[in-house]
Amino acid sequence: MTVYHIPTVYLILGILYLILPLTVWALLFNQPSRALTLWCSGGLLFGVALALVGLRAHLPAWVSYTVANGLMWSGVVMQALALRRALDRGLVLKRAALLIMICVLGFEFFRVVLQDAILRFSWSTLIFTGLFSYISYLSWRIAAVHQLKSGKWLSVVYAITAITMLIRTKLVVSGVTEPDVVASGIDSVLTVFTGLLISILGNFAFVGMFLERSTQGQMKAIAERARQEESARLGDQIAQLERQRTLGTMSASFAHELSQPLTAILMDAQAIRISVASGESNSKEVLESIQEIENSTQRTVKLVERIRNFIRPAQTDYEVVDFKTLLEDVAQLLAYEIRKQKIKFEFDVDAVPCWVHGDRVQLSQIVLNVYRNAMQAMEPNASKKIFVTLEHLGGDVVLRVRDTGPGVSADMKPVVGEPFKSSKEDGLGVGLSISKTIAEMHGGSLTISNAVDGGAIVELNLPATNPSSPSDA
Repeated sequence: MTVYHIPTVYLILGILYLILPLTVWALLFNQPSRALTLWCSGGLLFGVALALVGLRAHLPAWVSYTVANGLMWSGVVMQALALRRALDRGLVLKRAALLIMICVLGFEFFRVVLQDAILRFSWSTLIFTGLFSYISYLSWRIAAVHQLKSGKWLSVVYAITAITMLIRTKLVVSGVTEPDVVASGIDSVLTVFTGLLISILGNFAFVGMFLERSTQGQMKAIAERARQEESARLGDQIAQLERQRTLGTMSASFAHELSQPLTAILMDAQAIRISVASGESNSKEVLESIQEIENSTQRTVKLVERIRNFIRPAQTDYEVVDFKTLLEDVAQLLAYEIRKQKIKFEFDVDAVPCWVHGDRVQLSQIVLNVYRNAMQAMEPNASKKIFVTLEHLGGDVVLRVRDTGPGVSADMKPVVGEPFKSSKEDGLGVGLSISKTIAEMHGGSLTISNAVDGGAIVELNLPATNPSSPSDA
């Protein structure tokens, strides 16, 4: 015989169930989520239901029995949905609503139609057993997937609660206790134990699980940000190394290109000096020589400026770039190497201007890497041709560079364009990777594939722009 009033205990439990979810909501107010909302709302429904049970002597039977049980089942189902949400599973709201309807209709059938208290009570407790078991399973899955200790605690709490429900059903069926949750006896002890267990320990375990996962998410975000920063730092270093390597291989070309205008300047200056010294000079010849010196000097200045563009760090100030002129400038930088390797370039360039918005130096580096990759891909003593097309396609400026080499091998196709993946023995494999990254930074793309009639083809797509638009001013 119990020494406490069972309906009062239910009222206290109901108030406790109302307070604890609100407390959880307040604790996690700064971390709103669908799972948190479902869990706390379910707890509030359960609290209201327990209060209705506690007031059974003062309420109609359909309220303290049917409505109360319906609210309790709805509350537990909502908490199960909260855990499904935490597992990134669907909420299956229609199935949940159908389940609650079946539970209520079955309860009313046993209560009103058959008027069998034992079947009514067993039906209710078995439903709770199934729901609590399902919550225990979901909690264990969360603990396993996300490595959460609080999830294991939550699983244990609801597993114990499910077992308690089975014991209650067994006691009622065996005739040991009455089929009523407000009856006195050992059944009331189990009721109080179960209520306190899932209200206090269950809610605190959920809070712990929620905070654990939130902390994990923050740690992952910090780790990912650190990884991205490190990757960007390494990418900058690799890009700089590749730039230096490119300059090293092009030094002979730069020297040769510079030697031509400088030699011309020297020869014109010597001719003027000899002519003046001999007293046989005339103003027309001197002026012509000076004009030649001026022209050679301008060519030298332009070449030096191109070299400076590749030596200085990449700029981030975007401007409107004439891509046709850019192609010519890069080809000029490679002129000596092109002649030395006896490579024939064939250009098919759109007649209309091809304007893009971006960093001229970075875009030049893309073209330089693509040209050099095509030049290096072709075998010695073979017919070396590179076909370059530039056109407008939709809203893009499209550059295609095709060589007459062997194309991309089968083993290189899956990794072509990735860093440190190269078919060249002395290659770092970062040239095209850097070019691809730069293209993406400019809102474009760079792809490498095999041409239908042989050789590899690199396609660069960049958004076209209008030099007169306000955004480019």
